Amino acid sequence: MQEFIELARKILAEQLDREPQEIVMETTFEELDADSIDIVELIMALEDIYDVEFPEEDLEDFPAFGSLVQALYSYIQKVKDEQ
Repeated sequence: MQEFIELARKILAEQLDREPQEIVMETTFEELDADSIDIVELIMALEDIYDVEFPEEDLEDFPAFGSLVQALYSYIQKVKDEQ
């Protein structure tokens, strides 16, 4: 999971022109001035890398980087288990 977190942190930092170390699990998207488009772009980048499609209806429910990343990682694990 740590590798997934680091990858997501790197992608988000590049998108927002921030240093990756500024983004910790507790960091909210509001603190980063990230809007829904930024979040969708992060999700799309991870979908491309992991060749999955995340269910989009629930993704607005995650105000912090860590909660979103954990949900995405859990979904990837679920998809792998079903294959």
